[in-house]
Amino acid sequence: MATFKNICIVDDDELFLLVCNAIMEDEEFSEKIHNFEDARKALEYLIATEDKSLPEVLFLDINMPMMDGWEFMDAFKEIKNVGKVKIYITSSSINPLDLEKAEKNPFIKGFISKPINPEKLKKIARDVN
Repeated sequence: MATFKNICIVDDDELFLLVCNAIMEDEEFSEKIHNFEDARKALEYLIATEDKSLPEVLFLDINMPMMDGWEFMDAFKEIKNVGKVKIYITSSSINPLDLEKAEKNPFIKGFISKPINPEKLKKIARDVN
């Protein structure tokens, strides 16, 4: 049985999405995984999704074209009923300002350095549940 019913990954890196999905499937991390390479599409999905179908966890890259992770967060906080979504920044950024900014944002549950691995997923499962 999967740890979560529904999660989202917002990242413009196709290889990262492919690897994450494979690891998450192997670990039975979620029944449904929604992948978005464009943060704007992820926002549209969240706005259109009913409360009971919102993802339990959302993995968000910081550095993306069109709309970066911080711009996504600015728009995300304006969406109704998304307070239950646990957001984890997933980034290869080593900029301490990114980590500090994530820690100060009440909507962000944690900061995960890429790559994702089974141990990191298990820690998230413990933290969220």
